[in-house]
Amino acid sequence: MAIDDTAQRQSLGIERDFDGLFHYMQSKRFRNGEDTGGEPANYIYAYPPDKELEVERRIPMLVSRLQGMDPVDADDSAPSVLVIDLYRLVIQIMKDNDVFDTAIEQEPEMHGDADESENDSWPALQEDDFYQALAGMLGPDGDDLKETLKALYKRAKADNEADLVFLTGVGQVYPYIRTHALLNCVQEVIDEHTPVVVFFPGTYEKTASTVSVMRLFDRLDADNYYRAFSLNTAIMEGADA
Repeated sequence: MAIDDTAQRQSLGIERDFDGLFHYMQSKRFRNGEDTGGEPANYIYAYPPDKELEVERRIPMLVSRLQGMDPVDADDSAPSVLVIDLYRLVIQIMKDNDVFDTAIEQEPEMHGDADESENDSWPALQEDDFYQALAGMLGPDGDDLKETLKALYKRAKADNEADLVFLTGVGQVYPYIRTHALLNCVQEVIDEHTPVVVFFPGTYEKTASTVSVMRLFDRLDADNYYRAFSLNTAIMEGADA
């Protein structure tokens, strides 16, 4: 019973978060990319990694709620939301490059031999041929990810379907796509006043030096990034107001 109670409290925490996200995103100032001090309107919603399925379930509900919201004034309309699942995006990029089937077939041998002295762990990334191949295609030095994101956004924008952009699947594409590199890429292809929200399974917080720290899964080494706003902070401040 105690376990069930804990699970219910955690679920209610995510539910409250998403209710707070809706109310914050309902604001025209958020949807117009204002109050960013000249920075791109990039946001991160960080959540406990073990709540991945709960968050995944609630994202379509949030999208539906936003797209069905009542306009706040006569000059307003409900926003359209472009949801980009990075995992599906990676598969599409691989298929477009005619490497998907080959990668599936050759992946086991491309990982190399596990080191028995490390309890049969995976080889270091720099020694993993599969990682090197995908990172070369999807990393910040390549154009595949950038051009695919650009094409998706451009097409959706032309059809008035990208007032907001949600990026999901961050944990599923690690380590081939790193969140800080993804955000740098986003700034090059998405209008700076279009709010972009990254759903991040881990921690995103400001340190004493004002540098923002991202820790994926709450386990990996932190990445520093300072040009995204925390939606967790925003919804907490909204709840206290």
